[in-house]
Amino acid sequence: MIGGIVALAGVNFLMPRQGASSFDEKQQMSFVNLLSGKDFKIPDGINFVASAQLVTPAVVHVKSQVTYTGGGSGQRDPLQEFFWLPPEGGRPGGQQGMSSGSGVIISPDGYIVTNNHVVEGADKVEISLENNKRFTATVVGTDPSTDLALLKIEGENFPFVRFGDSDSTQIGEWVLAVGNPFDLNSTVTAGIISAKRETSEF
Repeated sequence: MIGGIVALAGVNFLMPRQGASSFDEKQQMSFVNLLSGKDFKIPDGINFVASAQLVTPAVVHVKSQVTYTGGGSGQRDPLQEFFWLPPEGGRPGGQQGMSSGSGVIISPDGYIVTNNHVVEGADKVEISLENNKRFTATVVGTDPSTDLALLKIEGENFPFVRFGDSDSTQIGEWVLAVGNPFDLNSTVTAGIISAKRETSEF
């Protein structure tokens, strides 16, 4: 019995203790550092570089100008009255407002889809492409119920994005969102489909 106790104590003494490794060694073994190592390359299917390069040229900035006629709401601007300033836009009895948003070119001949609230009631609609070229757009049609509008700019061979089938998407898939709401470079962000709404007929 005494011999067994001595042998067990010797084994415990000679074996390296768990947790004896330094903090630096643990850090080097972490999964995060393995991913950021120089020998590790992220597969093309994980990042969004290729997708962003394909989509961003077709994403445009939409700016619309709306003129509000005076006397409709009866509201007065105290600042204008105090300094005797004319209405904005220099047009008597009318004020001009601006709204902006993003759009997507959907055909090589310049058809663009955007939100209806961006161009609703607009007197003039301007489009800015990623290469900073600017066009005056024509409103082809609007659908307030779905908040969609179709615009048209003159030209050809525009970069465009094809429509996809949303019914084929699955919960858990990645989604890439690209926009240009502030007339700057296109912004890219990503998310995951967390739920889908299934419609049923009654």
